[in-house]
Amino acid sequence: MTKKNERSKVFLIGDSIAGGYAERVRELLVDLATVEVRPENGEDSRNVLSRAPHWLEGKRFHVIHFNCGLHDFKRYHGSGSIQVPLSEYGANLGQIIALLGQYAEILIWARTTPVIDGQPASKKGFDRFNRDVEEYNRVADRVMAARSVLINDLHGAIVQAGVEKCLSNDGVHMTEFGYQVLGNQVANAILSAIRPAAPGLEE
Repeated sequence: MTKKNERSKVFLIGDSIAGGYAERVRELLVDLATVEVRPENGEDSRNVLSRAPHWLEGKRFHVIHFNCGLHDFKRYHGSGSIQVPLSEYGANLGQIIALLGQYAEILIWARTTPVIDGQPASKKGFDRFNRDVEEYNRVADRVMAARSVLINDLHGAIVQAGVEKCLSNDGVHMTEFGYQVLGNQVANAILSAIRPAAPGLEE
C-alpha cells in the first residue's frame, strides 16, 4: 500500500473504451497518481496476454486496472463464429492475472460494458450482443472472485446512468457523457484501492 504522500503509479489496460475514459481518470487523479495507458488497443484476451509483457517490461505499478471482452465475443457474419470462445476466455483471464500480478501490487478488473444488439451503426463484418456481454462477464466474475481480484462494475455504472444516454449510435462506444461516467467510476475505484480511507472524488 502506498504511503499518504506518495504518488501512486497506475496502468490502464483495455480496448478503445479504456482509451476513451483515460483522460478523465488522469484529470481526477492528477494530484494523487501518474496514470499510464496501454500504448495500443488491447483488443481481445489473446492479445492482452501476448502484448502485456511488452507494455509492462521493466515497469512496476501500484495498480493495474484492466479489461478485455468486447473483442472476445465478436460474432462474425456468415459463419457466426465467435472470436474467443467462452472457455478460452476464462482460461486466458487466469493467465492474465498471473502475468499482471508480477507488475503491480493491486489488480482491478473492469466488467465489460453493455452494447446495443447488432451494433446498429456498424459496417464491420461482425456483431456484438448483450447476451454475450452477460455470459462473458459472468465467467470473468468467477475467475476474479477465485483469485481475489478487485472488480470494478463498469457495466453496472452504465446501466445505472442510462444505456441510452451513455452509448453512442454505433452501439458499442460511449458518448461524452458515457465516458465521463466511466472515468469517474474508474478513478474512484483506483482511489479506493490506493487510499482506502479517503473520501470519493467529486463527480
